[in-house]
Amino acid sequence: MTGCEVIGEGEQLIPVAGGITSGRKHVLLEFTGFRCVNCPTAAQQAQALHEIYGGNLIVVALHPASNHFTQGKKEYDYTCPAADSIYQYMGGNESTPFPTGNIDLTPREGKYFFDNAEWPALMVQAMEDTVAPSMTMTAMADTLTRDINVHVFAQAQEKTDVRIAVWLVADSIQGMQAMPDGSVRNDYVHRHVLRSTLNDKPWGEPMTIDGTIRTLSGKMQIPDTCRAEQCSLVAMIIDKNDNHILQAYETKLDYYDVRRNDSDER
Repeated sequence: MTGCEVIGEGEQLIPVAGGITSGRKHVLLEFTGFRCVNCPTAAQQAQALHEIYGGNLIVVALHPASNHFTQGKKEYDYTCPAADSIYQYMGGNESTPFPTGNIDLTPREGKYFFDNAEWPALMVQAMEDTVAPSMTMTAMADTLTRDINVHVFAQAQEKTDVRIAVWLVADSIQGMQAMPDGSVRNDYVHRHVLRSTLNDKPWGEPMTIDGTIRTLSGKMQIPDTCRAEQCSLVAMIIDKNDNHILQAYETKLDYYDVRRNDSDER
């Protein structure tokens, strides 16, 4: 299912989408729940930051099952085990106030969770960190089986022990959301929702990266609750020592249909 291998010098001219990117990209982890009346405001803040920083900021919304803002109304269940694993690692519990978030899984002054009003300042601080490994990713989905073949390519200036994580994120999911004015909407659009991870490992697969391009290959499925056209993959290089995100990359799915052999089928 997965493999880590060195790509030889004669094989490094591979058609990876966008090439190996060295620009530092950051990840905003937005912890949210459909029962949280202030979470729509935080989602607007996340989207505003995404528009400001463009491709330098990737937003992932996490709905951890162990927080009371995500519980009840199973027909509007946006939780997944990966979200809960990350949340509990950061110290989240049943009563952690939402909305809250973090950039790059990095603690500041001993804490992980920050109110959305603090996110712009955190992003300014994060942008000061410009040294990062390089990475890119390809993701080819089969329209018949809903399988996704994933290939992540990573490289670093110095030998570094890391983990490579791949998260599947679904966008534009319509559902229930409590609103700031006290109303409840059933047509609210939830953005960037974490749904699953490669090999059910939110923290990824261990790998040592260096000056030679290395690759992690694997297969995952589009969840039955997700529409393929809504999905994208987020790959991250995670520091093996303290679990903060060193680099990230996001891509939409490419598709092929084995029935017609049509790579442009959507």
